[in-house]
Amino acid sequence: MKYRPLELRMKLYDEVHSLRKLGLSYNQIIKMVQEKYNEKLSKSHISEWLRDVHNPYGRELITFDDIKPSKELAFIIGDMAGDGYTHIREDYHYIIGLKSKDVEHVMEFARCLEVVTGSKPWIGKDRRNGLYVVEGYSRTLCELLKKPLDIEKLRYYIEYNQETITSFLRAFFDSEGSVEKNGNIRVYNTDLTILNYVKELLLRLNIEVTGPHLGVKKGTPIYNRKRGKTYYVKKDEYYLYIRLNSRRRFAELIGFTIKRKKKRLIKALNLSHHFSPIYKVCLDIRRCIALQTKDYQELSPRQYYEHLI
Repeated sequence: MKYRPLELRMKLYDEVHSLRKLGLSYNQIIKMVQEKYNEKLSKSHISEWLRDVHNPYGRELITFDDIKPSKELAFIIGDMAGDGYTHIREDYHYIIGLKSKDVEHVMEFARCLEVVTGSKPWIGKDRRNGLYVVEGYSRTLCELLKKPLDIEKLRYYIEYNQETITSFLRAFFDSEGSVEKNGNIRVYNTDLTILNYVKELLLRLNIEVTGPHLGVKKGTPIYNRKRGKTYYVKKDEYYLYIRLNSRRRFAELIGFTIKRKKKRLIKALNLSHHFSPIYKVCLDIRRCIALQTKDYQELSPRQYYEHLI
């Protein structure tokens, strides 16, 4: 089946509704549309449009005027800069969605979609790869957030206030960020424009960051153990690195929605005391005092550290 271009379908849809409001019959509408656009519509097609069974705008009829800056919209944009996606189905529905192995990430994206679009999105699980999936319907959001993202167009929604900035960054780090076993925080992407913009926002929040650094070169082979196949990186991948002295501020202002990343970050922050210079001095003091009196042995190194600071 051959589908008409989207813009044409939108014009025909609006034309049908306008003619119907003038009191024209289906046959009259078909004739006038054919004369004006050289396109012949069927009665069933007109009926479905008029009864809103189908429409070229998707299920959600929100317009750009309906979209206001909010932390929920900023979160959606952050995910769209990462793992989020948009596509148009054959039945003209505009889908905006996210796939993730972390259910809490998908549930938060779904909550934000419901707030912005006014309707509950579909949530499920892909049996092929075990990923959780959420999909909503909105032509307006799909047009606003189609890739590659137009950062200049989205700045107003992201930078509306500090809450929207941190919400955008949290979603982006949920999608693209990682916390390594040693506590290093990095965020990856192939789009340098997005990474430079993320760096700009982090610096504005007084979070020290370096990069973008080249992480993986184009053409690098990567072996997938689950599928037993080797894939080759299609684009250069870059990353930003959160400096050690900004980890705690990152955790306080941004953090993660994903539990496993949040848990690893908290663990890294707690362990960081053991490797700080002051903490090592406390250990040495404790050992010296312990040789002179048994009473001081009851104090832990952490208590010494807290007392000194």
